[in-house]
Amino acid sequence: MGRTVENVDEPSLAEAQRLLGTSSNRDTVNAALKEVVRQKLVQEFIEMMSERDPDELERLSAEAWK
Repeated sequence: MGRTVENVDEPSLAEAQRLLGTSSNRDTVNAALKEVVRQKLVQEFIEMMSERDPDELERLSAEAWK
């Protein structure tokens, strides 16, 4: 992947580094990007599942545990 250099908000980067437990700016940015993608996918999954019929979900759950 290519190198990208941008002006980064240093206090936000430091807080993200603390929260993510990363040790370098590069690792912090990459972990933060992955976390944003993960959160969006989880949100989309929850929205999709909330639109499903509860009875259908119960049936699917029962079948999955057979």
